[in-house]
Amino acid sequence: MAVWTFGGLGTGHFSQGYPVLEQLLNGLSQTLEIVVYTRSCPDKGFINENFRIRSAPPKISNSILRWTFLLSYFLFDFTKKKFHISLAFWGWPSGWIATVLGKILGIPTAVYVLGADAAGIESINFGIFHRPWLRKMARWTYTQTQLLLSISHYQRDQLSAFGIDRSICVIPWGADSSQYIFETKDENDVIHFIHVGHLSPVKDQVTLLKAFALINKSQLSELRIFGTDCMNGEIQRLSRDLGIEKSVAFLDMVPYHEMPKHYRWADIMLHTSLSEGQSMALTEAAASGVLMAGTPVGLLYDLKDGGGITVDPGDYEALAKKVLYVLKDRVAWDRNIHRARAWSEQHNLEWTIKELAKQLNKLLAEQNA
Repeated sequence: MAVWTFGGLGTGHFSQGYPVLEQLLNGLSQTLEIVVYTRSCPDKGFINENFRIRSAPPKISNSILRWTFLLSYFLFDFTKKKFHISLAFWGWPSGWIATVLGKILGIPTAVYVLGADAAGIESINFGIFHRPWLRKMARWTYTQTQLLLSISHYQRDQLSAFGIDRSICVIPWGADSSQYIFETKDENDVIHFIHVGHLSPVKDQVTLLKAFALINKSQLSELRIFGTDCMNGEIQRLSRDLGIEKSVAFLDMVPYHEMPKHYRWADIMLHTSLSEGQSMALTEAAASGVLMAGTPVGLLYDLKDGGGITVDPGDYEALAKKVLYVLKDRVAWDRNIHRARAWSEQHNLEWTIKELAKQLNKLLAEQNA
């Protein structure tokens, strides 16, 4: 199987890339021989023994040239040993490339839509669907690929709103149940809040901090924020302006294997994004017994009321009010976290790997029929 991706393997902080992507490929590699074509070059020394990784030399910075190198590598590999199937993570540009090659070479193709490739928010320049030519490319890709996968029902409904009128297979990404273990939270005088996400406009940490500031006036609280700062200190300055800097810790990125201990510390996750594919942070919180509170995007959209607290995007006053209410209602608290727990136990990492493998095998069988 050829796998196309923009990145997510062996890059970034601690060379951990997008950890769940590597876990999925490790699982699929148990039954499939995989070659990954990635636009972003893995860091020097990164090795994965379960599959082969192909990327352009690090010294080549031009994106088009890097994709051209990948194309040449792929065609060379194809002449040596034909691929039976292609899987692309992210619809643009990897999904478009895989689908075009599939049409030309007769390779069945699956495209897994994950985030910005199913969004278009012009006000913050996020996603591809607010850009006319990218929207056309995405629509062609999503209608022409044999198997279109999405990571959440929220994302599937977003694609439908953008005019993608076809069957879409929803396979959420589950958390590793051996690492993210459900724990009942004790009632404490100080409530621990957590947020995991890069500081960026689409995550809308402005709303998050404003809500936390209101909560903090009525309830002793601490907030830990994990993520790279992409806003030049704007969110840190806001915490000072709101007078909550002593209650908020900005912790940047930490090794992925350390995150379970932070979820054990946390009581409530605040997640106020304007758009999400699914959000692994929410998924890991659900698996760990952390109450989720935020906007109805990604996993919180899929769970609906009863799996977490939701308010309209930007409505920090309503979010603070609902959180303060549930702090006094343990029955409502337990109802939310146990519904989220049931979802996470049904949709764990092992389940995701099995479901994805089933859909890929079905596509292969249909091609060979």
